[in-house]
Amino acid sequence: MASTAQLTFVGAAGTVTGSKHLLSIGGRHIFIDCGLFQGVVDVRALNDIPLPVPAGEIDAVVITHGHLDHIGYLPKLVRDGFRGPVFCTPPTQGLMQIVLDDAAHLQRELHARGFNHERPHAPPPYYDESDVVSAMGLVRPVPLNAPFDTAGVATATYHNAGHIIGSAFVALEFEGKRVVFSGDLGRYGRPLLYDPDPIGAAEIIVSESTYGDRIHPPDPSEELRATLATAMVLGGPIVIPAFAVERSQDILLAIAQIQARDERIASLPIHLDSPMAAKVDALFEAFPDAHKPIPRDRAGAPFGVQNFSLEVTTEESKALNALAGPAVVVSASGMASGGRILHHLHNHLADPNATIVFPGYQSVGTLGFLLTHGAHSVRIFGDTLPVLATIVHLSGFSAHADQNDLKRWFATCRSKPHLYAVHGEVESATAVATLAGAAFGWPAEVARRGMTVDL
Repeated sequence: MASTAQLTFVGAAGTVTGSKHLLSIGGRHIFIDCGLFQGVVDVRALNDIPLPVPAGEIDAVVITHGHLDHIGYLPKLVRDGFRGPVFCTPPTQGLMQIVLDDAAHLQRELHARGFNHERPHAPPPYYDESDVVSAMGLVRPVPLNAPFDTAGVATATYHNAGHIIGSAFVALEFEGKRVVFSGDLGRYGRPLLYDPDPIGAAEIIVSESTYGDRIHPPDPSEELRATLATAMVLGGPIVIPAFAVERSQDILLAIAQIQARDERIASLPIHLDSPMAAKVDALFEAFPDAHKPIPRDRAGAPFGVQNFSLEVTTEESKALNALAGPAVVVSASGMASGGRILHHLHNHLADPNATIVFPGYQSVGTLGFLLTHGAHSVRIFGDTLPVLATIVHLSGFSAHADQNDLKRWFATCRSKPHLYAVHGEVESATAVATLAGAAFGWPAEVARRGMTVDL
């Protein structure tokens, strides 16, 4: 019997964000991930393009993990008429609530404030808090390695992806085929999360390619230690923009490990100014089997950090403005595209004694990108600020697999699948497709947005 299945790449094809892959089988439609496009204006505008299938005709959504570029479009889908089940792992369900609540709040705030008066207008929110409530009411959590029916036409199974807490790659079986969607793949040998599971056999692999053209440094904690030591000599505050999901936890654990072997850094005050990150920390406590045991973790000192304080209220956050000597402030967002970190940057970018540490990838068009690429001045809250602080960019804290990690994961496949590279800029996606062909002899190509393939 001829196949009735097709795969359409709706998002994260030619770009890193907006992950949406539409699997159509026998007249049923399943979205693998449902993310927002993020970044520069032209990319964000893709959120307004109609979907190839109306929201009300989509039968199910299968979520791989809780990052906004994989779940952020979901409340809009519900607002537009989707009423089917949304599948995810149990930790991802908790993370989705945190991330989507924050996204709805931020959209409303940016609209009301006109992007802090830096632009003539702000677009209306894609959704509000009531849409988040409706979306979360459709969630059906499924543990790893437990097959579940999807829209009556496919059997899906989650496997650990090792990217963030609760992250999974998903294998869908139908019509005698097994199709694997990587979601975002993590790295091997990380201190907090277990290694990605093996692929097994597959006819099709849809693989992320974010860092497919590069290799991560082996030990980012040593680079962080040297950065902190140098910053203490300068004598000013040390501001670390970090995503609330996973990156903040990785940074806190690294600092704790550094403090255990460096008495001077052990005396450094550490402030976590991110209520959202604190909620994510609580997920690690709620799902102890979803991560490796955390050494020296105790109440009031997540991940064993010494001299730690958590700033939750706005008043507590504002009190950090008075910091004069060396102290670390970890705050979101990681690309300085919004959140409390903007206030800290506004206060300290013009301070030649301050140090700003970006521990990860910075997308084109973000404030973080400008600062890590040598900007001499930037605008924040309508003010033009000279960049006199020391700017440091650490590349080793990424939660994404690099080329070596992807090659190691591909080697766990017991068959010769056709690979489609997604979730990467053209250069990195091309590198992954080339790797699959050269190292494994697989047919491979870079997916294009809007491209439909028969399975």
